[in-house]
Amino acid sequence: MIVADSHMAMVLPDDISARISDFVAGRRGFPFIEKGETMCVMYLYGKTGGVTDADVKEATELAGRTAEQVSADVDRYRNSSKAMLDPEYIRSKFVNRGLQLAVEKKHGTGRLAGDPAVLADCFAQHVAFYRQDHFFGLYGPLKEAELTADIRAALVRRMVMVCYNKKSEKELGTHPLIPVYVWFRDRAGLK
Repeated sequence: MIVADSHMAMVLPDDISARISDFVAGRRGFPFIEKGETMCVMYLYGKTGGVTDADVKEATELAGRTAEQVSADVDRYRNSSKAMLDPEYIRSKFVNRGLQLAVEKKHGTGRLAGDPAVLADCFAQHVAFYRQDHFFGLYGPLKEAELTADIRAALVRRMVMVCYNKKSEKELGTHPLIPVYVWFRDRAGLK
């Protein structure tokens, strides 16, 4: 089942966990991502076992539902009262999510800044706050020839969806998967 074998992370900005932690602790204000910064959210399908030919349709449908939900969240924040983008309201949402994680013992309290729900909300809040566009791209299943040796084991036969706070791929100036590849390379300790 692809849903259980998926992973989500915010790849850009690369210090997002520290920014969220500082925001929740009151050491940083909102917005904690600047208007001109590029945000990239990555969804990885087939994390542990890859995506088989039979899984491609399921992964594609899950990616479509995810894209619809993220877009709906952006619209909800964009069209809501200013109170939903109030720093104290956002902080309380993040703190409540951290408490929920601790109670569920899902990730423990130290995992709040990497929690998919928090990261997706963070993306939607900032895109709505700055009234930015966003786009999605779905790639894969990735083939060996498309990957460098240092990230091949982590990404071969996986599908990746990226979401950026840009209108289109053209605005990035690079292929949308490059930050994902760098993110995986850095986690492999091969900087």
